[in-house]
Amino acid sequence: MPQRFVRWCPVLLAVLSLPVAALSAQKPPALPDLLKLASDYITQYAHQLGAVAADEEFTQYETSSGRMGTPKRVNSQIVLVGQDDGAIGSFRDVVAIDSVPVRPKDDRLPKLFAPPTPAAVSSAQEMTDAAVKAYLSQNLHILDKPLMALDLLRADNQSNYAYKIEGNKTLNGIPVVAVRFNEKGKGHLMKDASAVGRYWIDSATGEVHQTELGFSAQNANIHSTVKFTKDAQLGVLVPSELAETVELSSTAAGMSDMGSGGAPSSQHEALEGRATYTKYRRAGA
Repeated sequence: MPQRFVRWCPVLLAVLSLPVAALSAQKPPALPDLLKLASDYITQYAHQLGAVAADEEFTQYETSSGRMGTPKRVNSQIVLVGQDDGAIGSFRDVVAIDSVPVRPKDDRLPKLFAPPTPAAVSSAQEMTDAAVKAYLSQNLHILDKPLMALDLLRADNQSNYAYKIEGNKTLNGIPVVAVRFNEKGKGHLMKDASAVGRYWIDSATGEVHQTELGFSAQNANIHSTVKFTKDAQLGVLVPSELAETVELSSTAAGMSDMGSGGAPSSQHEALEGRATYTKYRRAGA
């Protein structure tokens, strides 16, 4: 964001003395160029990511009464799997609830992806479906995939969204450009809902350092933010934190399974979820 010029004379002289190249470097690229750079990055990122595992602690709260209820901590092993088209799958296997083990931490989920096969993916999805049943509410499954927002930025999906550059900031010492997006119409990702959100993109590399994703629908307010950090071992940015809020009314039925039909929510349901991701490693290593 532009800084306030309190002592404008010295600042002005300093700016005038900067080389033209330095001034040009501060200007973000045109939006089409930035979107192309980001989509190329996501495809490369999926290939470089491959199949990786991590430990997830997902702390969940009921806030329907206006107060934060007793937390439920769901510990899982997760696997993120990059695909050739840049899409990234997400799977999880619960190993403990409120610090009480429910099964051994034997890496049974990561071992399925060494290497991945159609049968392995089917088994991994069964584990994921079972994991959701351990949640405080299945509606927290709506945005529990930490790389979900990246999919909307892939080249094949960009035509479904309108983008706008909002400004510049610094995240973890990296200059990034904030890009807001709004879904054109509804239903590309969730029935009867429009996706909205933001990306924080390194204009030099296309790397995405933070994402926001939410859904605008009648009687529903759903939002998540994902922060990324560079993993020294893997050499890529990986999700480090996910924060999710869900607020639904009784008429917002079936939201938990992305609009394909499901049990209605309660008259008013408000939830918060905060996940952290640690111990990244190659799946099956």
